[in-house]
Amino acid sequence: MDREARPGGLRFEVLGPVRGLRDGVELALGSPQQQGLLLALLFRAGRQVSGAQLIDDLWGEDPPASAHGVIRTYVHRLRRVLGPDALTSLGGGYLLVADPEGLDTGRCEARQARARALRAEGRHAEAAAVLRAALELWRGEPMSGVPGPYVRRQRREWEERRLAVLEACLEAEGEGGRSAESVAELTALSEEHPLRERLVELLMLALYRSGRQADALEVYRAADRRLRTELGVAPGPGLRDLHGRILAADETLAAPAPAAPAAPASAVSSVSSATSASAAPPVAAGPPAAFLRPDQLPAAVADFTGRTAEVEAVRAALREPGRVPVAAVAGMGGVGKTALALHVAHGLADEFPDGRLYLDLHGADGRPTRPEEALAVFLRSFGVPGESIPADPAERAARYRSLLAGRRVLVLLDNARDAEQVRPLIPGGAGCAVLVTSRTRIGALPNARFTELPVLPAEEAVTLLTRVVGAGRVAAEEPAARELIRLCGQLPLAVRILAARLACRPGWSVARLVEQLGGERYRLDALRSGDLAVDSSFRFGFDLLDAEQARAFRLLAVPEVPDLSAAEVAAVLDRPEPAAEALAESLVDCSMLEVAASPDRYRYHDLLRAFAQRVDRFCPGGPRDQTEVDGERAAALARLVGHHHAGVAAAPGSPAARAASRTVGDYVAVGALVRQCAELPDRSPGVAPGLDRLAELLLGVCLSADSGRATRPLGHAANALLRAALEEGDRTAEARARLVLGRLLAEVGSASSALAELLRARDLCTAHALPQPLLALTHGSLAACFVQLGRPDEAVAGFSAAVAVWQRIGDRRALAAELLELAGAFARQGRFGAAGRVVDQSLLIGHDLADHELEARARDSLGSIAHDLGRHDQAVAHRRAALALTDPDDHRRTGRILLRLAESLRAAGRGPEAAEAAERAVDALTLDGDHRGRGLALAALGDALADHPPGDPERARACWAEAHGILAPIGSPEAERLAPLLGAGHPAGPARQRWPSWLPA
Repeated sequence: MDREARPGGLRFEVLGPVRGLRDGVELALGSPQQQGLLLALLFRAGRQVSGAQLIDDLWGEDPPASAHGVIRTYVHRLRRVLGPDALTSLGGGYLLVADPEGLDTGRCEARQARARALRAEGRHAEAAAVLRAALELWRGEPMSGVPGPYVRRQRREWEERRLAVLEACLEAEGEGGRSAESVAELTALSEEHPLRERLVELLMLALYRSGRQADALEVYRAADRRLRTELGVAPGPGLRDLHGRILAADETLAAPAPAAPAAPASAVSSVSSATSASAAPPVAAGPPAAFLRPDQLPAAVADFTGRTAEVEAVRAALREPGRVPVAAVAGMGGVGKTALALHVAHGLADEFPDGRLYLDLHGADGRPTRPEEALAVFLRSFGVPGESIPADPAERAARYRSLLAGRRVLVLLDNARDAEQVRPLIPGGAGCAVLVTSRTRIGALPNARFTELPVLPAEEAVTLLTRVVGAGRVAAEEPAARELIRLCGQLPLAVRILAARLACRPGWSVARLVEQLGGERYRLDALRSGDLAVDSSFRFGFDLLDAEQARAFRLLAVPEVPDLSAAEVAAVLDRPEPAAEALAESLVDCSMLEVAASPDRYRYHDLLRAFAQRVDRFCPGGPRDQTEVDGERAAALARLVGHHHAGVAAAPGSPAARAASRTVGDYVAVGALVRQCAELPDRSPGVAPGLDRLAELLLGVCLSADSGRATRPLGHAANALLRAALEEGDRTAEARARLVLGRLLAEVGSASSALAELLRARDLCTAHALPQPLLALTHGSLAACFVQLGRPDEAVAGFSAAVAVWQRIGDRRALAAELLELAGAFARQGRFGAAGRVVDQSLLIGHDLADHELEARARDSLGSIAHDLGRHDQAVAHRRAALALTDPDDHRRTGRILLRLAESLRAAGRGPEAAEAAERAVDALTLDGDHRGRGLALAALGDALADHPPGDPERARACWAEAHGILAPIGSPEAERLAPLLGAGHPAGPARQRWPSWLPA
């Protein structure tokens, strides 16, 4: 029975208004745009979908600035509805786990496959019934009301699919002896789709078989006039052929008896013996005596693993009706393209009874097979003697097409180089299919459907390792096995090489092999076994690159960052951005570079990066001079640092610096870049980027960072920069590095550690007369640290000092922001009048600058003052106003305001509203990655749940426990309050502060 009838699990309907059901209960799938994101994941169920791809799916070329935040919010909401096991985050993207038959499109495809099998057995009436059942799955316009370019494409595809199913159904009904009954429906459909030639063919055939030859010929004449008038083209070969056969009263067109079995799929005596066979010219009822049925496929890989979605995509492409389908599989070297193609080809043997051809076209190894050579091989495979093979390539191709006309043959072209090599090898008549593998994304192939093959998901890679090595051995060292998979980048070829080494050495442990792979420098050397080698596979791809592509491939691997934007690519390559982006895209097309998760960003597979970093030894003419190589790499890094530095204003904290956060964007990448440059072995002037530029860049990005996820990468970079500054005696760089470390330590709650770094930074500023903005930032950061430590008098002194410096400099925005911090310190002293006056000064500057962010912060400060004065309803009003002014994509600021709003609502006795605000705060701070803020929000949620009747004490205690687990290790005073609420078994106060991993002990 259909999976839709089975209890338990999820079911989705998209062939009409989108619906989701669990056990018959409809799910709330959210707004139309949120449904669009769900559909983008559903149609790729079982495959990772990057955030960049989802943005492109929902908005196309004009996404809003908030696109990433909206995606995260939609995913968070859908995860609540579908369950955390159904929708997971994976490697910078998202993965939806869904049963294909739980989706009505999956059930449609299953019924189509069943109908094809029935028709191949001559059971046309049964096939028609199955196809009618498939048509019943449509409930109106597919995915009606859901916006977005991806959904529009899917809608068009499934509207087209419905017509294809209907055509197949009507064809099967005709072959089952029901031509007369189909005439009315075909007439209406032909009027609705007047340019669809296949419907015209079916109507002509139904009329002819109903004894209405004249009507059938009039239908042709009308179609001929329509096509010539509206499109300026003549009817296609299928329609013309059928017209001629009706004029000649071809006996093979006679109506089959209702109970008579149809001819096998290999017979081609009728125009409808196979789906869309009318496009083929008439041939004899049986093959000529010399015709052979070659079966040239190499053996399939016995331990082929996973790839469910890709296998189904390729199968569906090869079954595309109405033309010669071409399925093209592309991917990097070693990713398993040939293994997948052979797996699919062997599985479709019954659908291609007239032969299966195979040829390695050697497209990646420098000696590609010429099309005329391939044609000669194929002709000989069908029994054509060598002396009968035409010498002219065009005649040779025509002979090949004629030989395959009307037959069902699968052609597997492995390792193709380009479309020019493949195009002459595509048969001309329907019934055949072509499967192509290539490292490049071959364009300009007629009727092609493309499947990009990524590396194996981690679980599938572990399964592959297990199948070769043995379950017991892997289970005994599962952590080491997973690390092994990580080190080989989940590349199937690398996994097979390592598995073969282990299988041949039963005395080796997995951990021993992991140790051998631990050094990046030697990892590729270890990925060899017999005639298999990962770097040899990569070398084939590198040898296909031209000089400019090879330079780009080498240089883009120099920055040790997760990915690069188009602008960053341009900086590294020292090329204009359009030219640099074109180079990057050409490397993507060659599978030597990948498109990253974010829009317009590029990345390497780990092993390809390692290969790129050592590829200089393979350059034509021999290895390059190492001094030249080092200089070229250092210059590339300097250009990239300069690109980021240009986006960070000389005065950190200014509007330009905040704007830079949108261009710098990825804190992980900038942190990694600064760390790499600070640790370069040769820091000679003119070779390595200067420490002053690195320090300014790092501080500017730290001040602009709006996510808790920035803490770790920036901390590692600051620590590396501090070591380099101490070694070179650069006091300015040292002060900036210590300021960054202090701010980051305070951010994670390690206030006492932060204080030590900030005091050193202040002393450096005063002792060495360092730049005034740096001094102001140090004063303000110290004051914020004193607030955390409960020392309000020192906090007021610090903020006042910072205010004085900003006034002296004349930076009004920085002054307004610092005034708000000073107001908070005054309030902690109980000086609410002074606090209010300071906030008013800040508001005035904010109005003058038309700065909504400043205004939101000022409103929030007024809320804090009102809250402390016991005016809780007034505090709620101020904080709601602040929330309305805050960018919803600024998850940190939104979460912190929601947290304070929850506190004021709770104090006002509005418990349910407090719980809602606290829960929203938890969501926002979770999305942001603000670990400490999330702990505080969980504590507030627990308080609100425990307060209002009837309350939820069990959930409240769970929130407190989770909050305590977050806050106690960082020494937060809030943990001390929570401990008694949790009862016995919990510490009475905060644990000893944990030293962050990004600082030395």
